[in-house]
Amino acid sequence: MAALLRSARLLKLSPSGLLQITGTKRTGPPLARLYSGALGGGRLGVCTRQTGPASGNASSRAWPRTVGCVRNYSLAAEQKDEAGVVVRSKQAEQFDWALAKLDSSVRRTGRITKTLLLRIFHDICRAGYPSGNQALLLLRSCGSLLPEVPLEERSELAHRVWEKLQELGAQYDVSHYNALLKVYLQNEFKFSPTDFLAKMETANVQPNRVTYQRLIAAYCQNGDIEGASTILGFMKSKDLPITEVVFNSLVTGHARAGDIESAKNILSVMQGAGIEPGPDTYISLLNAYAEKGDLDNLKQTMEVAESADCSLMDRDIMQVIYTLAKAGHQQHIQDMIERLRHERGYVPDAMNLCLSLITQSQEDTAFHILKTFPTLQSESFNTEAANLGNFFLRHCVNMDTSMEKIGIFCKELQDSNLHAAALSFTLSCALEAKKTAMSFELMKMMKEQDLPIRPHYFWPLLTQHMKDGNTAALSSKSGLQKHGHSSL
Repeated sequence: MAALLRSARLLKLSPSGLLQITGTKRTGPPLARLYSGALGGGRLGVCTRQTGPASGNASSRAWPRTVGCVRNYSLAAEQKDEAGVVVRSKQAEQFDWALAKLDSSVRRTGRITKTLLLRIFHDICRAGYPSGNQALLLLRSCGSLLPEVPLEERSELAHRVWEKLQELGAQYDVSHYNALLKVYLQNEFKFSPTDFLAKMETANVQPNRVTYQRLIAAYCQNGDIEGASTILGFMKSKDLPITEVVFNSLVTGHARAGDIESAKNILSVMQGAGIEPGPDTYISLLNAYAEKGDLDNLKQTMEVAESADCSLMDRDIMQVIYTLAKAGHQQHIQDMIERLRHERGYVPDAMNLCLSLITQSQEDTAFHILKTFPTLQSESFNTEAANLGNFFLRHCVNMDTSMEKIGIFCKELQDSNLHAAALSFTLSCALEAKKTAMSFELMKMMKEQDLPIRPHYFWPLLTQHMKDGNTAALSSKSGLQKHGHSSL
């Protein structure tokens, strides 16, 4: 569990912190290790009834019946035990399959798609008998591993998984509650820590050190130092160690309570307690300054971190960029972009940053990040088959980014020879997503740029509206013809 905590600084930004990206050192454990553990589920079966022969003549009459009874009970026990073995075997196969799918996705891209997660969730529900590990696997996937899904929707998905699997018989222990807490933190979900503890008590599940640490983080996320202090008191009364993770949360808590000096002084308190501030501590302080838009202290803290041998990786700086963008301090983002070193594994981390920013309606910042991709500096970049930004344009369509911005992005990509057919590709994404209005607007843009409008562009829309019986939408084709689309 301590390994899981080392990735806490990536809660809001990079899902790749949950696994080891090739070429990086300071990362969390591989996904396979995060989801490993003994399969849940108790051994099924019944105890055979112990009977024996009676004395005297009664034995001659009772014994055959008794033997039959023993045989029947033994057979029932064997059958139920075999059924239990089959169930556990099925759970193991499902878990291995789901784990392999999610692990492959995260190792390749640093993220999980909602489509893949829902597919695995539905498969597990259809099969029935979900194990504790399967529930844990799904719950842990409902947070920052879904950068393309809005925060609120991610939390709703986590609750849906929790309730459905519990309904199907999954047994929850403290690790499941801790996983739910982490998802809450990653999704910035507002909840009552005291109600959460009451829920655990009702379920007869005892909180552990990790539970208290994440409850402190929840209080601090809202700037509630008093609430965090109450949990700290619980930890001290139980002789639980106060680790770096707790201090990092307190940095955030004081900063969001409006006391940035106390946040900064936490580092001295840590040293007084014999704990040297690590990279995660400096990232917490950097994010505090980023939320305030304090560029001078951002730069100064980065220098202090470097001098303390706490080298910041690209993904750390990306988290600061994400915080600056969300807080509305875009004017400082270029200073942070210039500090990126384009380490190995930069592209998947940068892609996930872009996706997270677009999800948070920060498309302009995402586009700046897109233009930093190392591919742009490669002399071997093939301009004839350039398609940089496909993932970017697709997500802009899915998130209903304004047509004005999409037009600007497409034009700049095409003018810079970074994408051979940005508008056409964006149109294909809109057609695939069945976004009628957006598709027609993109066709108009293509017409204005003397790009051909093919008749087959309309088939997906026409087919869908015919299925829906939407005759009004079907008239849009003739409307486009009136605007000069003679090819139709």
